[in-house]
Amino acid sequence: MINPRLYTSTGRAALNAIGLLMLMACRDHKLDGMSGADLNVYNHGPDAIVVVQVDGYGGPRANSYGGGGGYCCVMVPDVWKPGLSAQVTWTSDPNSWMKLSDMPDNYAKYYQRHGPITVPVERWEKGQGCGFDVHIFPCDKVRIVRSCRAPETGEYPVPPDPDYIQKGQKILIDHIKENIVCPMPQTAR
Repeated sequence: MINPRLYTSTGRAALNAIGLLMLMACRDHKLDGMSGADLNVYNHGPDAIVVVQVDGYGGPRANSYGGGGGYCCVMVPDVWKPGLSAQVTWTSDPNSWMKLSDMPDNYAKYYQRHGPITVPVERWEKGQGCGFDVHIFPCDKVRIVRSCRAPETGEYPVPPDPDYIQKGQKILIDHIKENIVCPMPQTAR
């Protein structure tokens, strides 16, 4: 049976508001110089990335020394401008090297939150703005690039680590923990 309250003036106003919001979400962002891009994450460290957020847009996870991507979408400007930056937060798993059988029940308690870090978005030329790639390195170093080139090519802005497959295998297959020692930040005296 149809609920008669939907046909009241308040019900019609609520339905119209919901419809308007849905239309606004689907609008063409080309009008404001923005477009959607896939969000790709490249992990250059031993701790697995559980989740990433770039300017509030959620992103994929990435294994140790691996990538995750094709997560749609993040809204980005069509044209690069000086001073363009993004705020990045992520959660990492420092125990991704552990065997599944050795993990405690409260495993997620050991996750570590990073950020927010404001990161400059590296320059791209017109026609090169394909994916939106976030590279996360040890010691909370982050690079954001947009490129239509594959990361394995010599034309991609971030050179690949030649040993990433072996490093990932040590952690994910051989269950060998890798310790990274980050320099201590300098404090004012």
